[in-house]
Amino acid sequence: MITDFRFALRQMRKTPGFTALAVLTLALGIGLNTAIFSLINDLFLRGLPFQQPARVLHVYSHAKDQTVDFPLSAP
Repeated sequence: MITDFRFALRQMRKTPGFTALAVLTLALGIGLNTAIFSLINDLFLRGLPFQQPARVLHVYSHAKDQTVDFPLSAP
């Protein structure tokens, strides 16, 4: 096992460009997976932080001259 580890280290020293690319690829993959999972977990998997989330309403304002609805926000 130790000889395999030493061999792997020697190979990584011989090709620093490939090693850096592999580490960068792993870092980006793990980071993006973590970010996407956190976003999906917060938006879809967890419930709303209210006692009765079914009673939450969307309120819109309609402009008479335009065909656009504007969402409203009030405290």
